[in-house]
Amino acid sequence: MFDLDTGKFVIRDGVELYPGMTRETFFKSSLYQTELLRDSDRQDLGKYNYSIKPQTIDGFEMSVDIYVSDYGYVDKIELTRPDFYDWPHWPSNIKEADYAYDIKRYNDRFLEHQLQESVREANELSYSYEWGSLTSSINLRHTPHVMITIRYKETPFLKARGITFDHIDIFENGPAN
Repeated sequence: MFDLDTGKFVIRDGVELYPGMTRETFFKSSLYQTELLRDSDRQDLGKYNYSIKPQTIDGFEMSVDIYVSDYGYVDKIELTRPDFYDWPHWPSNIKEADYAYDIKRYNDRFLEHQLQESVREANELSYSYEWGSLTSSINLRHTPHVMITIRYKETPFLKARGITFDHIDIFENGPAN
């Protein structure tokens, strides 16, 4: 369940992701300890994304991918119906676009349940919060992409660590021609 005030995402009792969660804290979680999709992901401690075994979240079977920023914070979570990852071997008796939209509707029902409100039907739904954003989208260019994306702002945590970006000058080498 999402806590829209804090950005905390509770997958099940005692298993959660949240803004400011560090790589080290994620490594201590049961998601990392026992539920990585590929055990080989433990070989690279600097990896930027971790696929988790499909999870049942509030009655919805969902695939979960967790992304860690260069600064060591969980900054993005992607969720989708697990059979999305069967592409390009989706059922041949259904048009690819129809199958993708079926996954999108499923993802949106999951999002409705999390938000506890109805969501409109659209190719992209986006919600902004103080802690980050939630997006449900579909893109059928090239390979299909049908995801719910949670993005966490990490700037407040970086500032608390004394990291600033005021020294960066995008025009340091002059404006692009």
